[in-house]
Amino acid sequence: MLQTPLLRLSGAAPGPGPGAGLGRTGSRASLLILWVGIRLCAASLGRSPWAEHYGTKSRYEGLSGTSVPGTDWLAPANCTVLQVNALIRHGTRYPTRKNVPRMVEIHQLIREQGNPGNRLVQALVSWHMWYNERMDGNLHPLGISEMAKLAKRLSARFPALFAVQSYREKKLKFLTSSKHRCVNSTKSFIRGLESHLNLQDQEGGQWEVNDRLLRFFDHCEKFQNLVENNDTALHQVEIFKNGPEMERIMSNMAKKLGISPAAITTNMVEATFYLCTYEFILKGIVSPWCDLLDKEDVEVLEYLGDLKQYWKRSYGYKINGLSSYKLFQDLFQYMDQTIEESERNQSISHTAVLRFGHAETLLPVLTLMGYFKDDRPLLANNFEEQKNRKFRSGRISPFAANLVLVLYQCSGARSLGEKYKLQLFLNEKPLPFPHSGNLVADYGEVKESYQHLIESLRFSNVCDDHSCFQFIFFLFLLLLFVVYY
Repeated sequence: MLQTPLLRLSGAAPGPGPGAGLGRTGSRASLLILWVGIRLCAASLGRSPWAEHYGTKSRYEGLSGTSVPGTDWLAPANCTVLQVNALIRHGTRYPTRKNVPRMVEIHQLIREQGNPGNRLVQALVSWHMWYNERMDGNLHPLGISEMAKLAKRLSARFPALFAVQSYREKKLKFLTSSKHRCVNSTKSFIRGLESHLNLQDQEGGQWEVNDRLLRFFDHCEKFQNLVENNDTALHQVEIFKNGPEMERIMSNMAKKLGISPAAITTNMVEATFYLCTYEFILKGIVSPWCDLLDKEDVEVLEYLGDLKQYWKRSYGYKINGLSSYKLFQDLFQYMDQTIEESERNQSISHTAVLRFGHAETLLPVLTLMGYFKDDRPLLANNFEEQKNRKFRSGRISPFAANLVLVLYQCSGARSLGEKYKLQLFLNEKPLPFPHSGNLVADYGEVKESYQHLIESLRFSNVCDDHSCFQFIFFLFLLLLFVVYY
């Protein structure tokens, strides 16, 4: 249930003092307050602004949900938990520097060209633009809370691993991307853990910045050349932006605002979607910005976002998934080390390894593992066909998304491979293994299914781009052919 005090955060400009110019400004402010009050009432009755379609800007709580304690996280029979490996996306953040100017642009257009007699236009004109470029993706207080709560839930589910002694002995390893939202997510997680353990000991809560591991996409030459810096890599996204679905949204927005359709761009449409999204996820309100869009529009804009993630971070190009191979190997290396220590009756070096990154960190790993792959690729011309697609970035990687691998040691096993078992959880829900569909698998069986990805020698040159060398070599051979023949 949304709280009444959120009305104060609706984005309305501060009102004048008692007795100051009530006139037109006062009536506009009153209209906006009335509008937001009606929308809050609608939201409290369950009419959220289509929050299930917000893509990677989705809210974790309520959308992904959390499992009921003591049910989904039950250990396999006769098994004891040895280690937790986690890959965690940063918590809810403010808009990035790139998106804010687009928000300002659509707001300014409405102020200058919108029909002044239109109630929706009046509400949007009175709305106060409080987003600014200084926010630039900083962690929001909600994100701080999400990380602290996640720490408490994980430590409550695995008390033997997240024990005070393990914390003090630095058996809990924290790795993070250098981006401030990831570092601050790591800090918030540690503070939540300390609170749960009744500790105030920063010595145990140290973290390591490792961009080569958690921002691997910045360090993968082949990905940079083939995708990131390739103007044609997102060709399908550009086609969709200029397609009939987006044209319809622009036409509908123009009609609602009394503005010429030619004045509205696809960037403005996306900015409107972001304004609706952020007002809801950051403040919990149904903003008048949402009234510029219909449910069908939001589904189209969700597909646009998924199309971009698909071609830039997932199955669109093989290098997208392969670029994460070092991170994927890192997960198994820690588990291999733990099994080796267990077999030697040694103390486990790391009872938990927690890595904090981005949606761009998590999606390629899940792609490499074979999750959420549709029978047909996402294309600009198959929006209707893909309405029931598996690849929905908001369900896979909302803010605070997490992939957790739980390693167990089991008694009564006939072989070393069966002695250790593995469970996977995505956003705190069980994730079946792609090779078998089971929720619990023998560790040896899982390793065998991913052996081609785990062997580092086979992938030592995954990110090396030799295309330039190959082109020069081809020219050299061509020259020899011309000279001698």
